[in-house]
Amino acid sequence: MLASTIHHDPLAEARATLHRVWGHADFRGRQAQVVEAALEGRDVMAVLPTGGGKSVCYQIPAMLRPGLGLVVSPLIALMTDQVEALKQLGVKAARLDSTLSMDERSAIWRAAREGDLDLLYVSPEGLAGPSMTDRLQELPLSLIAIDEAHCVSQWGHDFRPDYRNLGRLKTLFPGVPRIAVTATADARTREDIVRSLDLDEAVVVVDSFERPNLQLAAVRKPSASRQKTDETVAALVAARPGQSGVIYCGSRDACERVADALKATGVNAIAYHAGFGGDERDRRLARFLAEDGAVMVATIAFGMGVDKPDVRFVIHADPPGSLEAYWQEIGRAGRDGEPAEGITLYGPSDIAWSLRRLEGRPMAEEVRRVQTAKARQLFAMLDGARCRPQAVRRYFGETDAQVCGVCDVCRDPPELYDATTPAQKALAAVQRLDQRFGRGRVIDHLTGRTKDVQDWEQGLSTWGIGADVSPNGWRDVIDHLLFEGLLEEDPNDGRPLIRLGDPEAVRAVYKGETRIEVRRELAGFDASTRSGNPRRRGEGRNMAAEAMSADVRARFEALRTWRKDRAAEQRVPPYVIFHDKVLAEIAARDPGGLDALGRLPGVGAGKLDRYGASLLEALAAAG
Repeated sequence: MLASTIHHDPLAEARATLHRVWGHADFRGRQAQVVEAALEGRDVMAVLPTGGGKSVCYQIPAMLRPGLGLVVSPLIALMTDQVEALKQLGVKAARLDSTLSMDERSAIWRAAREGDLDLLYVSPEGLAGPSMTDRLQELPLSLIAIDEAHCVSQWGHDFRPDYRNLGRLKTLFPGVPRIAVTATADARTREDIVRSLDLDEAVVVVDSFERPNLQLAAVRKPSASRQKTDETVAALVAARPGQSGVIYCGSRDACERVADALKATGVNAIAYHAGFGGDERDRRLARFLAEDGAVMVATIAFGMGVDKPDVRFVIHADPPGSLEAYWQEIGRAGRDGEPAEGITLYGPSDIAWSLRRLEGRPMAEEVRRVQTAKARQLFAMLDGARCRPQAVRRYFGETDAQVCGVCDVCRDPPELYDATTPAQKALAAVQRLDQRFGRGRVIDHLTGRTKDVQDWEQGLSTWGIGADVSPNGWRDVIDHLLFEGLLEEDPNDGRPLIRLGDPEAVRAVYKGETRIEVRRELAGFDASTRSGNPRRRGEGRNMAAEAMSADVRARFEALRTWRKDRAAEQRVPPYVIFHDKVLAEIAARDPGGLDALGRLPGVGAGKLDRYGASLLEALAAAG
């Protein structure tokens, strides 16, 4: 172990470890509070934003406290990524999972017994069997970390039943501090995590969800046509040449179709979904992690814990089912702190799809109601006129969150109009038509354009009462009512029908107690802008790499080539050696020796010893 005792100033020793191993001068955000509580042997429930350094909060205490640090992690890919990164830093870490041979597993247990491991990663399924817990009970544990702790909660977006059993760890390992960490948990989910894991006396730390480097936008889909959606995605990617990104699609077929279309235009696109075998998924993930400018086109099952730092954009071709899922998936962009974008395409057919998915899942009715409300909150944010990061942060409980100034709503505020009267007319039309028709037919009824109209329909009070509004205008109103839950769409075997939504909410609109505001979409669409609106004169991206001088850029590219070679030799992702942000700093400072290199942020002692001389040679060769 790195240390067997905690000195009188544990945070000073923790900071020294952070600097020596990771090359960082100090903790960020609320990291220090979590580390200090863990070093004191207290239980902790920590909610830190994606990219906020959650893993360091349990890794450092595990290294400094006597015993073995046990980390419960939900995915093999996540465990592999973190273990490989720790090994690069000189930390003694290992993982136990189904891919290991009996000899490999025996070697890991032997190292654990001999005190030659700092951290051991296991899955919740692995802990479910008595054999593993029996062997762990024979070892001194420094702490137990439960990563991606939102998987514990039935209110969360990634519920895993095996996580629900982790509360028993308190009884199995009495006196061992437990740390539950996650990036996305609202107040209800946090309460459920604390209760399920028996963390009633835990220190609860909730950091700000602010991600100032992440610029958000939402684009209304031009139609329900998959082809139109695919064309929009292709245009967005084409406007970001050479950048690494993630595109989320709602189905396996969509993943493969979008990936094929992008590859046809020269994009290094990789499809990823559960339909591929485990080995093939691993191969595709390894490509995405290792190759520059790779774009992963995946279903929502992809990405938890994937720590590729230079993802410059995340595009949702199909939106997720909740704000928690949205924030976690969007958060996979810009983990290196450099500017990144999150763009979501959405339409009324998407919310109908989200609600159908919920209906098809086995869950308690109360849980279904909560998840339905979460889906509607997401779409209300996407179609709303409030600063997007502010809306998300307030959802997570940050009542003092201010506007970001850089999202599409802040940069190009949508024009709103009072649509209360048109909304009343649309709701009345759906009701008069006995909720038996789709949106196109309802619009024809409102505008008085129904073909071969029958007498019974012409006799309705709502026939033609909206002739002064264009069909597109009525489509916007109906879409907004669908997002708000005032109307609902019944799939009806592929021929969707519109029906009234929540009765009390509908009555409030009829009575004028609820004001309905609908956004006017600006004309034109420019895929190279965050908002989709035409670019202002002189506007352009100010990416850090684009701002480099020619000589700094040459050194930076030479270092990236050097890093790629080292990564290929070790069969690890390039970013576990050095992040782009660190290489950019080295290129800009051009250190002349090991001492100067070791003083730069992100260059810890282990990496300086391992790579310093070779890196300086590559730097000198670049001139």
